[in-house]
Amino acid sequence: IDKAVDYVRKLTEDCESLQGFMIFNSVGGGTGSGFSSLLLDRLSKDFAKKTKMGFIVYPSPTTASSVVEPYNSVLSTHSMLEMTDICTVLDNEAIYDICKKSLNIERP
Repeated sequence: IDKAVDYVRKLTEDCESLQGFMIFNSVGGGTGSGFSSLLLDRLSKDFAKKTKMGFIVYPSPTTASSVVEPYNSVLSTHSMLEMTDICTVLDNEAIYDICKKSLNIERP
């Protein structure tokens, strides 16, 4: 996590007027939920006055690839809501249906 935070800090130093952060992640898997929660925690401490927007993909029971997806998403929900200013929840199954039906992608 320290390498990622150092990299973010370097990028922010190059900005003239940093407005905030946009975080895109999935909370079904261990890396998406765990690492994102840690990263958001560090960003909240290091950049407390900057806006943090979260776009979070939640797992669907019909397209789940792991039995622990609901568990991971419940554990990460609290940190996502606490540490972001705006939290947009996206349904994985709805995204899948849009890709398949509207965009005609056979295997999204």
